[in-house]
Amino acid sequence: MVPMTIATLGVAALLGGLGLIVRRRRSRAARAKYLAHLESALADGILTEEELAELESIRVAGDLSEREVRMVGLALYRRALRDVVADARVTAEEEAQLRRLQMALGLSEDDLAADRDQVRRVRLLAQIENGRLPVVRAPLDLTAGETCHWVVRATLCMPLALGRAPVGVVFRPDDAEPFHVEGERAALEPDPAIMPLDLGMLVVTSRRAIFRGAKRRVDWPLARLETLALYRDGLALMTADADTRRPRFLLVEDAELTAAILLLAARRRRTELRGILSAPNP
Repeated sequence: MVPMTIATLGVAALLGGLGLIVRRRRSRAARAKYLAHLESALADGILTEEELAELESIRVAGDLSEREVRMVGLALYRRALRDVVADARVTAEEEAQLRRLQMALGLSEDDLAADRDQVRRVRLLAQIENGRLPVVRAPLDLTAGETCHWVVRATLCMPLALGRAPVGVVFRPDDAEPFHVEGERAALEPDPAIMPLDLGMLVVTSRRAIFRGAKRRVDWPLARLETLALYRDGLALMTADADTRRPRFLLVEDAELTAAILLLAARRRRTELRGILSAPNP
């Protein structure tokens, strides 16, 4: 038996490393091929027996494990999930397509555990698109008949000086267009012209938006909300009241979802008040 020299060991290690690289490349190529065929097969939302047989043949030929196949399916689902929420609007058909895709790929709720927040967000956006607001427990006292729809951590901010406002997407409650996000949006943080004032929470109810912080409280009656500007990380609210003509800025978690809920709540409040005003006197 010939003893292995240092040089021989070096060559063996090199060959082993090259073999590992080759196997990884082959595995990536096999996964890419499987993904391409899976996308094509799911174009009509249905996996036929013939398509399933072809996919299984590709899996076997590429020596892909069941775990690798599941990861390919999960990657495809996540791509579809990102595409659906790109404009922060989820229609009923889009939500149904995602559910069908999950079933076709055989993905369980456990498979989507890492995506649970995003899936929940999609379902909330679909609910809002359908005109239904979530109902959550209020962290403060409300008036009789007032319902709490959303609670989110927020930072109240103000502009340091009059000047050009940050670029945002502006929504008006009186407009009838559905909520969707298009166009350029700036970030409020770390804009040096936006100064944080107080840390607290934003509560959206059926009648108003309320910021409650450690030092300040601000109420925006939804019936008087004129504009809602959406930024990448926050909102700006402006009402018709003289003392709040300058917008108040709010840094919030998930600005898009918060804006969608706030806009629908404001529109529903306006509809409610129009009904009250138009009702005949008893």
